[in-house]
Amino acid sequence: MDDELKAPESVSQRRKRIIAAIVALLVVAVLAVTCALLVREYVVTTFIVNGDSMRPTLDGGDPSVPGDGEKLLLNRVAKIKRGDIVVFLYDWGAAEDAPYSLVKRVIGLAGDTVSVADGKVHLNGEPLEEDYLAEPMNDIYDGKSWTVPEGHLFVMGDNRNNSSDSRAIGFVPEENVTGKCFLIVERDGGLRIP
Repeated sequence: MDDELKAPESVSQRRKRIIAAIVALLVVAVLAVTCALLVREYVVTTFIVNGDSMRPTLDGGDPSVPGDGEKLLLNRVAKIKRGDIVVFLYDWGAAEDAPYSLVKRVIGLAGDTVSVADGKVHLNGEPLEEDYLAEPMNDIYDGKSWTVPEGHLFVMGDNRNNSSDSRAIGFVPEENVTGKCFLIVERDGGLRIP
């Protein structure tokens, strides 16, 4: 015989193959969900902008509509640099107030000196070029200077005249940072990189 005839597969062999295929699919699905949950918990998270302190860079939407602002995708493990947009927990200090998440731009890192003169922010004696600001900063903080301690950040909102930031609330401990923004989902669904 040129071709050997194979015996037809028995019903029990067929069932075993189907069960093995189903088990393999279930294992892959469980692993995929587990990986997604681990990434969501430890690497990437989201934050919805609410308020005007980062305008014009970020749109906080209508404050009377919860969740109306732009959505930020945050990297929880990325190294933070000057100019990054970060979300952090801030405890307003009152026992009844739970910590609240704020979003701001990193201006100074540990060891940096941040100062304000003539309505401009200076970093280590040099004026910053800040093309992301909506309007000139008022002169309330002119002449003030801050040196960032180890393990902390100096942050400011891009809407300098309408922002509770390090000028008023102090330095942000690095361990309070939830994450660094790497992608912005606009209110109309568009995407952009900060």
